[in-house]
Amino acid sequence: MRRLVLLILAALCLTTWAAAFFLIRSQSASSDVVIPTLMVLPSLTPTDTPAPTATPTLTLTASPVWTSLPDETLVPTVTPTLSRRVLEIVAVMPGVYITPTLTPFPPGTILLPAPPNPVEPLLDATNTAPPFIGWYSFESDYPTVSYSPPWTPRLSQFASRGQYHRTESTDGTASFAFEGEGLRIRYVTAGNMGTFEVAVDGLVIDTIDAYAAELGFPATQVYFVGAGSHLLEIRAAGRKNNASEGYVVGLDAIQVFRSDANTLIIPPSSFTITPTASPQPAARIELVGAPPTVQPTGTPIPPRVITAAVVIAYDENGNRTVDPAEGVAGISVRVVEMNTNRVITSGFTDARGYVEFELVTDAPARIVVPYFGETWELQRGNTNAAPAYILLLTPGNQPGLIP
Repeated sequence: MRRLVLLILAALCLTTWAAAFFLIRSQSASSDVVIPTLMVLPSLTPTDTPAPTATPTLTLTASPVWTSLPDETLVPTVTPTLSRRVLEIVAVMPGVYITPTLTPFPPGTILLPAPPNPVEPLLDATNTAPPFIGWYSFESDYPTVSYSPPWTPRLSQFASRGQYHRTESTDGTASFAFEGEGLRIRYVTAGNMGTFEVAVDGLVIDTIDAYAAELGFPATQVYFVGAGSHLLEIRAAGRKNNASEGYVVGLDAIQVFRSDANTLIIPPSSFTITPTASPQPAARIELVGAPPTVQPTGTPIPPRVITAAVVIAYDENGNRTVDPAEGVAGISVRVVEMNTNRVITSGFTDARGYVEFELVTDAPARIVVPYFGETWELQRGNTNAAPAYILLLTPGNQPGLIP
């Protein structure tokens, strides 16, 4: 009985092992069985991601993501992020030319080719507050006129406002800062005057020989210096005319022109023509006949500008010279035609006893002081220096009341 049970158990075990063997063989034939095993993966080092910066344009940023393959090879994977591309297009059209056009000036603008010529007497800047529009005269004693070394003031009845400054130094300089487009200088001429230079903003624009046989107060030409602020320098050149007796330089007044907001000075373009020599064949010219010679004929004298000044003074100290405090103010002075006795112009003496006339006439004229019965025949000469006529009252004839 025991043997029978053992045989049965042995048969069951064999049957079970046989079934398991066939089952394993059938599964191995269809696919391999992967038995998972415990694997220790290497630790990955974290990658720092740059912090975003505050920029107005978004840029493309590639963020690497590290992945691990079964053979432990690290491969970066690029992940695109949101960005914006700015496109700039420049159109180039070869052969296309746009003709420039003139910009129109505002209505009411006055265009001048050069500063206008001054008509004296000019307004005195000493008695006027800036801004100075038009022509103004800055006298030699104006506060902003500086002298190096100091120049000597001199009184003269022929000078502008009766005074001028002079220097005998060969390196003397007079400086004056101004604002304007036009410039003219009244200087002194005499037998002992030398040569001086006119410089604007450091550039010499003219050289003047101030020598003359007699004392005079002429003016230079009108210089166009451009709009804006400028620095004028009158420099003694250390040279003189061969006939001069010294190197003296004298300044009478500085005249400046400044245009208003509606006036614009545009000088014309200057063209320089350079002659080119070209060979010419020799030609023989024979004078056969010619028209008769035109005889000169008389031409009437055109009207001219005449300037004159009158000084009326009371000779209190009896030195036969006009002193600064001896002028008689309020005296009527007239200019009349000698043929018709017609009054051309008239005026009154100022506190210095000084009055100046400027008239245009072609007839002989006479200066009359009705109150004192004094007359002078007006000479038509050089208009740069106005001739002065002096009426000097003696102390015994001092009137009690002069109207």
